[in-house]
Amino acid sequence: NNKEGIDVFDIVMNIVVILSSCLFMYYSLSKVDLEKKKILIFIISILLFVDNIIGGVLGFIVYSKINKKSMRELPKLEIEHNYKWYVYLIVFIVWSIFMFWISNYFTNKIQSVIMYILFVLMVSFVFRKDIIRDFKYFIKYFKEYSSLVLKMYGKSLVVLLILSISIRLYTGLDTSGNQESLNTLFSSKPVVVAILATLYAPFVEELLFRGVFRKFINNKWLFIITSGLLFGIAHMIDNFKNLDQLLFVLVYSSLGCFLAATYYKTNNIFTNIMFHFIQNALALIGMIIVTYYSDLLLNII
Repeated sequence: NNKEGIDVFDIVMNIVVILSSCLFMYYSLSKVDLEKKKILIFIISILLFVDNIIGGVLGFIVYSKINKKSMRELPKLEIEHNYKWYVYLIVFIVWSIFMFWISNYFTNKIQSVIMYILFVLMVSFVFRKDIIRDFKYFIKYFKEYSSLVLKMYGKSLVVLLILSISIRLYTGLDTSGNQESLNTLFSSKPVVVAILATLYAPFVEELLFRGVFRKFINNKWLFIITSGLLFGIAHMIDNFKNLDQLLFVLVYSSLGCFLAATYYKTNNIFTNIMFHFIQNALALIGMIIVTYYSDLLLNII
């Protein structure tokens, strides 16, 4: 019965993909109002993405191309130096010490919550002028910024998939130590993981890994590589069980490089927050499906 149920589920998903593909082609070629066309293609792309990542990425690419027809040039924002460069670096060092050392001595939830709140307040204060300025421009040029973010995210997704599949074929490992830790934590504390992944990480990590280093690294590639590597190392440094798992640092570093490249293009931290949010939100949906949906589906059947 379970086998038959799963087959039915596959058939339903295939029907969804076929209908989505037909609608996608129709609205891409038809003379429907441009704004309506963009919204419908974006929704269809999400449906395609749920069943087939490549199909969804292609949909987002078409969406970004259509969006270009009515887009303005992005504003040329400058990097503002409200403090000496070493103040920003000290903020990053303080965060690193607490996250990777002092937090290990915390024994209860209240201490952890206080730590995360303090981090948010600390980076918000140091970057307050950047946050206010960038948010104003992000809202004003939302269409242009979101198109760029989707384009960069689509490119990063292809690279991450190639790296992940290659590492898994070479090592035989299913996932990284960091992802294993998240999966374990999510099974017991789903709300905590959801908040950290979609709210805390996109905001704090982007200000630290992109905002901090952009303040004193002007060279494009030095900034992208430095920011990307540190981002990858931070996600693997205390979450690997063997040397093979260390290869996944390439995946996280590649993601970090795409995020750094996005920030270098815009100098607007909210483009990165959006990018990071999309990445983590989709990963969160994946964890929800793996943890709950598969069992729920079998029980219903």
